[in-house]
Amino acid sequence: MDPITHGLTGAILAQAGLRQRYGYQATLATTAGALIPDIDVLWSPAGSVVALETHRGITHSFVGALGLAVALGLIVRLLGPEKRWRLLSGLALLGIVVGHLILDLITSYGIQLFLPFSRSRPALDLVFIIDPFFTLPLLAALVTGYAWRSRSALIGRVALGLIAGYLGLMAVNHVAAVSTLDRIARAQGIVPRRVEALPEPFTPFRWRGFVEDGNTYWQGIVAVERGQADLVAISKGPRNGPVARAEEVEAVKTFRWFARFPVVTLREDGARQVVEYQDLRFAHSFRRRPAFLLRVILGPGGVVEQVLLNP
Repeated sequence: MDPITHGLTGAILAQAGLRQRYGYQATLATTAGALIPDIDVLWSPAGSVVALETHRGITHSFVGALGLAVALGLIVRLLGPEKRWRLLSGLALLGIVVGHLILDLITSYGIQLFLPFSRSRPALDLVFIIDPFFTLPLLAALVTGYAWRSRSALIGRVALGLIAGYLGLMAVNHVAAVSTLDRIARAQGIVPRRVEALPEPFTPFRWRGFVEDGNTYWQGIVAVERGQADLVAISKGPRNGPVARAEEVEAVKTFRWFARFPVVTLREDGARQVVEYQDLRFAHSFRRRPAFLLRVILGPGGVVEQVLLNP
């Protein structure tokens, strides 16, 4: 999720009782922990295919979380009277896991949670990357808690309870969206190989559905409260010679590993051929241009001349 929500979650974790017991260093530890995994942006160059592997990589794994927690515990130990680095490291680990890893896991982007043992990218697809229904209760609880200090712990716990209830609602709606997609697809004679539903922004009751059927994706918006979805066919694209040559490129292999719903287009540009890859996961209607678009330009003879991400 976004950095503001990460930071607010870490602060509320401390407000819910840890700050009152261990002092301001508890807030430092949990809040810093909730933010620190995104330090990987320092070695994830924007506009580079490398970033697809390195962002939400080792710092978002269980192994990385342990290392970051110990480092933060030792740093926070220097900033106040509490010198128990194991305690402070535990608080930092709480902030990392609850305030960051779980919050990224419930989106559709995915995190490499099991590095270095596995490069899989689990994603629970429960909330959009920016969700005011998640963020605003945390902000309200933080402000109210500082204004009403005698009840700050209770306010923090109520906020965490509301967030847990909201995630429960989203989990139920997600199951309903997938069930609706499967039912409607089969009613239309589609034999699903894979059925997934991704959260749409700013509403818990509309989901973007995908049904995979051989060489076709069927995509549509699912209205959970009505049990309806209109599916439109989208071809996965050609697999001919130019595309086969493009897929020998390491950047394309990385993109295909990253993408969940990849589609390929091939077009002529004078003497050149242009192969483009897009992940439908990021093709929202509100975007002016596709996100995570990979373009491979082939010159005469099928030689790869350029590989561009988000050109």
